[in-house]
Amino acid sequence: MYKWKILGEYNQKKDISASILEGRGVKDIDLFLKTPNLNEAFESLSSDFKRSLSKARDLIFSEMKKNNPILIFGDYDSDGINATAILYNFFKYEKKYDKVSYFIPNRFEHSYGLSKPAIDDALKNYREGEKVLFITVDVGITASEEISYIKKLGHSVILTDHHQKPEKAPAPDLLVWNDEVCGAVIAWFLSRALGSKSRDGIVNAAVATVTDLIPLTGFNRSIVKKGLEVINKNPPLWLKKLFEVSSLKDVEITTYEIGWAVGPRLNASGRLQSSEDSIRLLTEQDESLLEKLASNLNSKNIERQEKTIEMYDMASEVDEKKLPRIIFSSNEKFHEGVIGLVSAKLTQRYYRPSVVISLADGYGKGSVRSIPGVNIIEVLRKFDDLFIDLGGHPMAGGFTIEVKKIPEMQKKVSEYMEKEFDDEVFTPVLNIDLKIPSDILNVKLLGEIDRLKPFGMGNEQPLFLTENFVIVNSDIIGKDKTHLKLKLYDGNKYHKAVYFGGARYEKELAVGDKVDLVYMLNKNEYNGNTYLDLVIKDFRKV
Repeated sequence: MYKWKILGEYNQKKDISASILEGRGVKDIDLFLKTPNLNEAFESLSSDFKRSLSKARDLIFSEMKKNNPILIFGDYDSDGINATAILYNFFKYEKKYDKVSYFIPNRFEHSYGLSKPAIDDALKNYREGEKVLFITVDVGITASEEISYIKKLGHSVILTDHHQKPEKAPAPDLLVWNDEVCGAVIAWFLSRALGSKSRDGIVNAAVATVTDLIPLTGFNRSIVKKGLEVINKNPPLWLKKLFEVSSLKDVEITTYEIGWAVGPRLNASGRLQSSEDSIRLLTEQDESLLEKLASNLNSKNIERQEKTIEMYDMASEVDEKKLPRIIFSSNEKFHEGVIGLVSAKLTQRYYRPSVVISLADGYGKGSVRSIPGVNIIEVLRKFDDLFIDLGGHPMAGGFTIEVKKIPEMQKKVSEYMEKEFDDEVFTPVLNIDLKIPSDILNVKLLGEIDRLKPFGMGNEQPLFLTENFVIVNSDIIGKDKTHLKLKLYDGNKYHKAVYFGGARYEKELAVGDKVDLVYMLNKNEYNGNTYLDLVIKDFRKV
């Protein structure tokens, strides 16, 4: 159960959407509802960032005039793959520049990010003495030694990234850095600075923003809103093929479908083997090949789901009566490519930062997820000397460590967490946007809420509280019988509600009970009519 925090009360003289935004602390409500166009939103970004884009453009055009090869060096997750595709597609298909290539590291061969083994492999296809322009996307901000290594070999580097800067930043020829957007959006900015007119780049940028869990406020909201417009009108062919294998053909695509269907399939390839199928899906143009690649990714995603469930069962043996401030789980049976997903599930279930480590050949590969209020990468960097490499965001990170150092790391991090964070941080809070009466639950209300779309991290689907519903019927539903369906009465009319994962509360909620419900509203269309479904998040018996 959660601690409830009610942000606002219903006021019939105000628009619901305005009341919600006011409760969330949005200062310019009219601007938020209008959603700035991309040019307006771009102007809000820092002048240093805009100058770096201009300098990068000049350096790239200079290298192209010399006919020097360009290598896009990306990452194996959805953000890195989309970022790589944006720039590669620009050079290859728009500029017709035949000396462009890409390289995505293999997490099982090259470790994380811009590593020396990955750099050496990336340079194998070039002639000795040939000067290459490296453009990193979504990687490199912690790779000082590796950047120096590339330059010592006689090559140039434009480093583009959005991850947190370490105390000692690397020294590329040019740094294009911004921590307000994801790596693919930075790549999209750079492509636009170079003259790209492609509409597909905004789709890549929007997909990456959603799947990389970037807050959907400010510029990011504009990117995703515009990207979804393109996706729902005329998506790129690769995305059409992915929709087909995901049973999303002829369905309105929202951030939910991007986050829960597209993202996992793009990530599945790099998690289990290499990201070759994913990057080819985004950069090839032959329709039959795209169908095959999309089908491959769907199969790999099913395999990934099975491995996640198997590993989660092993990792979730936690004493719930005495939860630690941070959860650690390590095992030689853990698949390195899935540890991030298991960590995310542990954090979601126990509301604790979690560290899941795959052990092999004397080394541990770790993935970390956190909760609001705990900047996990900042915490881990307190013990930077224990890691071989370490990088990430306030809410997520990854590292490599010697197995023999894991006990010391766990001890020091656990002690730090116990000392520096109060109990309150580890109590999940439900931010309830509005307490509303049941008599306003209608289709008009749904229209008001739709004005706030797209929903996602930082702009969540609104939560409402309504008091004194009476339960008139309940059923356990779902293939695995884990969900609860309720019929409610408010004194005037009936309402349908579903509580995903709520079957465990069936015995607590008897017919005739009065409950206060926290819920979201979903549209349910049937036989040409539109109905409201209440999607329950939490409840309290009256």
